[in-house]
Amino acid sequence: MSKFIEELKRRNVVKSTIAYLVVAWILLQVFTVLLPIVDAPEWILKGITLLLAIGLPIWIIVSWVYDITPQGLEKTNDNSKNDLSRHATNKRLNAFIISSLSIAVVVMGLKISGVFSSNSHNYSIAVLPFVNMSNDVEQEYFSDGISEDIINILAQVPNLKVIGRTSSFVFKGQNMNRNDIAEQLGVSHILDGSVRRSGNKLRITAQLINMEDHTEMFSEQFDRELKDVFDIQDEISENILSAVKIKLLGEKKEDILKNGTNNVEAYQLLLKGRYHYNKMTPNDLMKAIEYYKAAIEIDPNYSIAYAEIASCYGDTYAFKWLPKELSYSQARDAATKAIQLDEKSAESHMVIGRMKLWFELDFTTASEELKKGLKINPNSIVGNRQMSILNLFLGNNELGHEYMQKADELDPFSLFNLFLLGAYNMMDGNYDSLLEYGNRLISLEPNFHGGHALVGIAQLYKKQYKTGIEELELA
Repeated sequence: MSKFIEELKRRNVVKSTIAYLVVAWILLQVFTVLLPIVDAPEWILKGITLLLAIGLPIWIIVSWVYDITPQGLEKTNDNSKNDLSRHATNKRLNAFIISSLSIAVVVMGLKISGVFSSNSHNYSIAVLPFVNMSNDVEQEYFSDGISEDIINILAQVPNLKVIGRTSSFVFKGQNMNRNDIAEQLGVSHILDGSVRRSGNKLRITAQLINMEDHTEMFSEQFDRELKDVFDIQDEISENILSAVKIKLLGEKKEDILKNGTNNVEAYQLLLKGRYHYNKMTPNDLMKAIEYYKAAIEIDPNYSIAYAEIASCYGDTYAFKWLPKELSYSQARDAATKAIQLDEKSAESHMVIGRMKLWFELDFTTASEELKKGLKINPNSIVGNRQMSILNLFLGNNELGHEYMQKADELDPFSLFNLFLLGAYNMMDGNYDSLLEYGNRLISLEPNFHGGHALVGIAQLYKKQYKTGIEELELA
């Protein structure tokens, strides 16, 4: 074996192979940057990778059989003249490898710094609740649902920060200035619009505003049939991405823009379910489950409806509205069905992760599933929040804090997010921040006990005992 290795070195096979691998890596980095710019299909990069992989063994064989000389390729033999030639080649390969590695380091540094990123601009958007312009107040669920679905579509797009439903819907019906909303939510773009429905006729308007220079990036009015509602949502989403210069290609585009169902009646039942779910009361959760089940009766393959049922039963256990055994069995069955129907759905992985975390205490599987969900939908507030809680259970406070801060960026008006962030600061001994989060909670919802609890604890640590006890009594 030692003789074989020495022969490899003598013939410069090892250094030739290293040189090939370094050049191949540099080429792949360059193509990774250039191909998306020219809208090249994904298969081209895969083809180049395959060709480079196939070329490696061919290159190794060539470098074994032939010597690279100033006169070109010459077949290897054992005479002393060839040894001198190989020695010269060895020096040239050393110089080439050093130069190539230097280039590789520069390319890696530029890539890490984001210089090559076509989406280096940090785009962020809030989708405000579309105004219900119908004469029927009962259609509120539909206009809310259109807005929420656009949020869900955009949330799956890499390099785009999308504010969650809870925070975007805080401004519903308030007629606030867009500048104030953008400042409070920390976004560069705002989408708003309206929905007017009359029977099977729809009129949906949407406009995207760049809040940095107050330009209207697009404004559209869609006069369509109810059956076209999925196409309208896709068109609005694609217009937004086009306006902020984000491109979706191939399978990624298909996965993001998929509807889950082609049945409009099932879709409307799902929206009614979400409308009640977001009220977050025991009765409304059970109504939501009824609507989701009705949607499934119409479309038995509606994966998202199963995921929503699992989420509802997870919440009934979390708030102690149903016994654990009943909540668990229902959540487990619905979550299992959801993932069977669509393993590419972020919602399916999230509910499996939640079930494993809370009902089974299987932290390993919970982490795996939640990470899969976040890979599909990096803007998932649920995913980031659950990963935060999971890491808190595991004692990984720093990582848990990072996930919670991400959730807070995406949903700054969430009471639960603020409460958990306050708890992290309490564990870190940062009582000024603890007090700040407690006061933010009280300003958002004076009747929420968590805000008073955080303020009370912070005041006790600051030796403001009278104020601390008064706040804890309000908790």
